[in-house]
Amino acid sequence: NDAAALRAAVAVARSQDGAVLRFPPGRYLLADEKAVRLQEDAMNGRLGKNPQDILFKPEFDYVVGLDFTGSKNLTIEAEGAELICDGWMEPVSFRQCSGVTLNGLTIDYRRPPNSSGEIIRTNGCYTDVKFSDWCPVSGTTNFCRIMVYDRKKESLVGKAVYQKRNKYMGNQTVRFYGLRLGRENLGRILIGWHGFHFRPAVLIYRSEKTELNDVTIHSQPGMGIVGHMSEDIVMNRLSIVPAEGHYVSSNTDATHFATCRGNLVFNGCRFAGQGDDSTNVHVYYTDILKAEGGLCEAEINRRADTHSVLPDYPQSGDRLAVVNRKTLEETGYITVTSVQPLERSFSYRFEYEGDLPGRVEDYLLANISACPRLRFIDCVVRSHRARSVLVKTRDVIIEGCDIENTTGTAIHIGAEGNWMEGVASADVIVRNNVFRNCGIGGPSDGTIDGASAVAIHVNAADRSVPGLHKRILIEGNTVIGGVHAVTVKGAEDVLIRDNRFVEIEKNPIVIGASDRVRVAGNEGAEDREFGEAPVSPVNLK
Repeated sequence: NDAAALRAAVAVARSQDGAVLRFPPGRYLLADEKAVRLQEDAMNGRLGKNPQDILFKPEFDYVVGLDFTGSKNLTIEAEGAELICDGWMEPVSFRQCSGVTLNGLTIDYRRPPNSSGEIIRTNGCYTDVKFSDWCPVSGTTNFCRIMVYDRKKESLVGKAVYQKRNKYMGNQTVRFYGLRLGRENLGRILIGWHGFHFRPAVLIYRSEKTELNDVTIHSQPGMGIVGHMSEDIVMNRLSIVPAEGHYVSSNTDATHFATCRGNLVFNGCRFAGQGDDSTNVHVYYTDILKAEGGLCEAEINRRADTHSVLPDYPQSGDRLAVVNRKTLEETGYITVTSVQPLERSFSYRFEYEGDLPGRVEDYLLANISACPRLRFIDCVVRSHRARSVLVKTRDVIIEGCDIENTTGTAIHIGAEGNWMEGVASADVIVRNNVFRNCGIGGPSDGTIDGASAVAIHVNAADRSVPGLHKRILIEGNTVIGGVHAVTVKGAEDVLIRDNRFVEIEKNPIVIGASDRVRVAGNEGAEDREFGEAPVSPVNLK
């Protein structure tokens, strides 16, 4: 166990401005007794059917593997170094850091938080699965979600199943009752997840100027990377993919960024096998608890806490949009002049300039100063559950990517009132990408409005309002397969041109509740116009 030596080295490195921490090539075991007990409790059902209900809470006491809190201008040289975690933990933590560069580290788990095996028998009552030797299972193993993987297609097939009853039959074989699979699934792989949200493999919180180069994450009982309240994050050749012989990488999102600023860059990255989106970029919609005399109290109130399970709040000088709760329209703006986070809470008080409406309970706030410029360039995405790029920010380019075999829509330009995640996007370019066999899982697994490649969508109580998403260009893409290729709702100034649509089951482009949409020069779709000619995105130049 290298934990003590590694932590001692990290403590010295973070105490020195401008330090260089070198990991000689090799495998490092990072084991922690507390983390091992947690892993065993979660995987054996002692934390309930969904361990997330206990683990993903602010008060939960978890293990940090390597804590780099407060590091300044630190360079970590780890090419050829593999960090093997024993026990569920947050392997690498960057909190309140500035100027950190991480080069070459690989993160994996001694016992990955998922299992896979061959489907050896199936009938109308049950399905038997012989699990691989690398993932020991027993009568107490907790299966939160199961899915089927076809090795010939190199793809997930069918929908996620949240199965309730199974029985251990001995010899690494589990019988799943009520799982009715056709005989075509014999010989395919069944994947079982043993948890959902927990800590990320790499946390970036309240940090600035973070760069990750050639970092690989093979497995994590949560998300791969979470960036929260941070500024300027660059990821060059990041790989969040399963190890050889495995089918799952991170249990949930590969990456997730909330309330970030500046530039958020993916350059030449690879994603595969994650249990949810490749990335989700957003701010939180917050409830207005009370407002009087230029003083306001607000709170994040959503299905779960923040994705870092740490506080989220604006900064002095931030511009907040006042958002209609039912439509997600931005109806006005206020400016924060001072802010006070409330201890151990997802609430905060702040002073502001501007006007709030009388019935504040009918409105939300969204911090539009914390919408980073997103660049998702030359990335490769392969078989995973849900969407690849979930966009809720402004000034976006998604270009030169190859995305294949996703259960959800590949690119979702959305605002999601149900998750309290926004904002509506603007100035988005989706250009020169290839989408193959995406959107194969249906709505429960991330397919939006039947779109395989791009869905522009608003999830709100009233979905009929046009013009929330603004200035979007979809150009030069190739889309192979899907019910629809592109769907547009709740938008204005959308230009869809010079794309190629192949083997689309129904209308390749579906448009509703939008203004100024033009479809021109596409192979496999007729030219159409809605309203006047659209305005091009400002970053088209």
